[in-house]
Amino acid sequence: MKCNTGDKVRFLNDTGGGTVAGFKNKTTVIVRDSDGFDIPVPISEIVVVSENNERKIIDEYTAEVVETYKKSDIPEINRTKENTRENIKITTGINYKITAEDKDSDGIEFEIALGFLPVSNDNPENGDLQIYMINDSSYRMFYTIGKYSKSLVMPVKSGEMESDCKELVGILSKQEAAKAPVFQINFILFKNRDYMAQAVQQIDFELNPVKFLNSKIFTENDFFEQNAYIYILASSRKMLTDYIDSLSDSDIKKSQKNKKDDISSKKTQYAGKYEIEEVDLHVEALIDNSENLSNGEILKLQLDRFTIALNLGISARTGRMVFIHGKGNGKLKHEIHRLLDTQYAGKVRYQDASFKEYGYGATMVYIK
Repeated sequence: MKCNTGDKVRFLNDTGGGTVAGFKNKTTVIVRDSDGFDIPVPISEIVVVSENNERKIIDEYTAEVVETYKKSDIPEINRTKENTRENIKITTGINYKITAEDKDSDGIEFEIALGFLPVSNDNPENGDLQIYMINDSSYRMFYTIGKYSKSLVMPVKSGEMESDCKELVGILSKQEAAKAPVFQINFILFKNRDYMAQAVQQIDFELNPVKFLNSKIFTENDFFEQNAYIYILASSRKMLTDYIDSLSDSDIKKSQKNKKDDISSKKTQYAGKYEIEEVDLHVEALIDNSENLSNGEILKLQLDRFTIALNLGISARTGRMVFIHGKGNGKLKHEIHRLLDTQYAGKVRYQDASFKEYGYGATMVYIK
């Protein structure tokens, strides 16, 4: 049985049916029933009642545009009344029709998140997980989600979302979650009207399977009727970039001078060489109050501190530096090692710091 997202289907071996919301794998489809529940069903056990015409409309439109382009004498599509997206309204998908009544709302605040819902409410901590992309803003959004496989990123899903909505990305099995996959999420925010531009976001999210073993992680939330775990990818609240942009040149120079003085005060001579300099990257050591910062903003703050400290250490010919990043979920350590392997290749070498002194939570950098 061949089916597509958006098709209305019925169950062969049971009463009821619903709409195809996605695919778990090549043989299993996710059917969303009238109550909004997503049910994994073998493709062989469904029958298509009504096909989704959205793809057909888009394909016909694309073919029409290509044909118009071929007939044109200039490399520009003739935007006539008959062949533009402004005159196509797809009721089951993205709304491309832009009219005075249909413009996006005002506002520059945004919050982009991932939602994790247990497929089975009876045993949430030991079952498969539904993953949703959440766009809680007045912006529309293009997004891509991929999963790291060694040095490459395997595409998982991409799409375009309207403001204030959520979309099912897929089902994550318990076995796959146990491998602690790292996802790469990219998104662009925009509107169908004049709007305040936001930075393009690229975020790496490492799933911690241990966290999902506790059913209490799934809580009441603003996005789903059932309990879910909501992970904020990016938020406009107290954006770190706004703070950095507000700094004047004198503020930056003063900060660099204070850092140099701090480095000098921590160094002591030993056998003709400098002692080890420690740099604490825990967020509590960098900022007084971090509760309004997202995980991505905190990570950027920590990496900025690492880069400034290491650059000053290289300039001052510091022999050895220990960067205390903590164990956590390993994301900060991974990013530090990635920078050392790329931006600082040939300038430094590194290894895990003394386990006796730092456990697994620090990296020793030797400056050449």
